[in-house]
Amino acid sequence: MTSEQDWDLVKRVVEALPDGTWTSYGDLAELIGTGPRQVGAYMRDGDVARAYRVLTAGGTVSDGFRWADGRTGKDVPDLLREDGVTVNTRGRADKSQRMSVYDLKLLAAELDDEAPGDTEDQT
Repeated sequence: MTSEQDWDLVKRVVEALPDGTWTSYGDLAELIGTGPRQVGAYMRDGDVARAYRVLTAGGTVSDGFRWADGRTGKDVPDLLREDGVTVNTRGRADKSQRMSVYDLKLLAAELDDEAPGDTEDQT
């Protein structure tokens, strides 16, 4: 069963994706031991600031993608391009810029190392 801590990790990892990168629903699902559909539902309902950086495994926007706040405006491919992701004319993100589950685990470890209150230089 997926815990609140797991979903918090997903949110933190997505919001910390380096510019020029994206990840997939499946990679995030594997990170916390759930399914891609559950991750998609969380991206839709979980108030994740950069949820548009989570794509299908093929690098496209999910057919079910919706802005959580109902907003309209820029297309996801345009936002990805602004974030440094190469997106072709058919809306497919460059696979070489994908953060795999392995990359996400490394990013999660870095985030844990930067957690507040864990510093040794407290004065």
